[in-house]
Amino acid sequence: MIGKGLKLWYDIELESIPRAAVGPGAEGRPPAMRKRLLVCLTAVLCALGLSGCIFGDVDEMYALPKSSEAYVNLQARINQEKGNAESIAPLSGENRQAIQLVDVDRDGEQEAISFFRDTSSDTPLTIVIFKQDEHGDYQVLAKIQGVGSDIEFISYPNLGGAGGDIFVSWQVNAATHTLAAYTITGDQPTEIFKANSGRCLTADLDGDDQEEIILAPATTGETPLRLDYYDNQDGRMELVSTSPLSQGAIEIDTWSSGQISDGTPALFVTSFYKKDVLITDVFCLSQGHDLKNIALNPETHQSKDVYHYAAGVEPTDINGDGALEVPVSVAVPSFGDSSQATFWWLRWVAYAPDGTRTVTKITYHSGDSWYLEIPSDWTGKFSMRRQESATIGVCTVTFARGVDQEATGDEPATEAEPFLQITCLTGSDRSRQAQQGGRFLLSSTNSTICTGEFLTSSWDCGLNQESLKALFHADQAGWNTDQ
Repeated sequence: MIGKGLKLWYDIELESIPRAAVGPGAEGRPPAMRKRLLVCLTAVLCALGLSGCIFGDVDEMYALPKSSEAYVNLQARINQEKGNAESIAPLSGENRQAIQLVDVDRDGEQEAISFFRDTSSDTPLTIVIFKQDEHGDYQVLAKIQGVGSDIEFISYPNLGGAGGDIFVSWQVNAATHTLAAYTITGDQPTEIFKANSGRCLTADLDGDDQEEIILAPATTGETPLRLDYYDNQDGRMELVSTSPLSQGAIEIDTWSSGQISDGTPALFVTSFYKKDVLITDVFCLSQGHDLKNIALNPETHQSKDVYHYAAGVEPTDINGDGALEVPVSVAVPSFGDSSQATFWWLRWVAYAPDGTRTVTKITYHSGDSWYLEIPSDWTGKFSMRRQESATIGVCTVTFARGVDQEATGDEPATEAEPFLQITCLTGSDRSRQAQQGGRFLLSSTNSTICTGEFLTSSWDCGLNQESLKALFHADQAGWNTDQ
């Protein structure tokens, strides 16, 4: 959504160089030949007076502009506009290139955008938009000037302005930012939004194919956190409604836009809540443009969706249905000689527009590049054990029915009954270790083998090798719910 349609201006194929020689088709050539080509290309680019700071990885340099003449012309215009200033790039976000190509005025042709800082000026920061004329030469279309030390981020949302829209954060210092949105009509940028502090994102919550601005204003003291919703009103982004975050939320950790179970656009905001706990609020529009926190309990003024911070998780489409689910952690005790005292299972909750919650999956994430879907018919008390040896590269997680419990006046002593082990092998002897005992293969990479093993137990967990494999997943995110 942010930065849609953006490309680096140099990341376009040169038509005069055969695709077989340079670009994606070059991977079939010997490495030495590719290196010689790269050296030659680098020399050509340097001869054209291009700064190396705008380039990324080696592979990115295989693609060249269509027109070397336009290329040189643009660089000359940038140098002309720069004068005594220095070229800079946005510090964060998706769009961090020193020179960017984007169709700002939405006429079907991309404009080039560059960034300058002149510390001797009252307005040290400048964004310059260049557009090609009928002769293919780049001319200055518009300039946007700001006060500060850096440009924190820039994006190009469709805010419904009369022209093209630009959203930028001017960094005054490490703790202070000015947020502003501009619409470009002709050669004149018009400021349509400004906020002196806070965090901001853009999202289409009303489904009109235009993005709105959601601001989390900076707060002090006991002032509760809230979200402000801005929409385009007669060419300006005006405050339409506000909605509170959970009472007790301290600071926003992550937020993202997505949709809830029926496809309604929503905003998922996860905040630090208390020690080692995160809390997630879910916002969508009701009654036109009224921003509502549908996760909020009207009695407690808090969301029910809390999870242990060490889980390192966030709202995710865990079941692949297109909607984001919210994790809620459930503590599972350890048994025996476990290296962990408490484990965390995650109930993934899907929301309906009225705030109704439905659990779609339960998972356990090991932090060892795997996670397990917990079968829905696993009911009752469970416990777990983690045993690991870094020296030989073995980490075993054991699932048990019941919990270890000493005898009390009312209840006899109980002992957890192990029924399943999942082992992660990373040592040099992992292939042999994977075949020991009753282990069977769950997954394998160049560095890791994961195995399963059913243990002798009086309880039938309802799984066999094939069904366990179906519930076992490689965890690319590396979430860890063990700590």
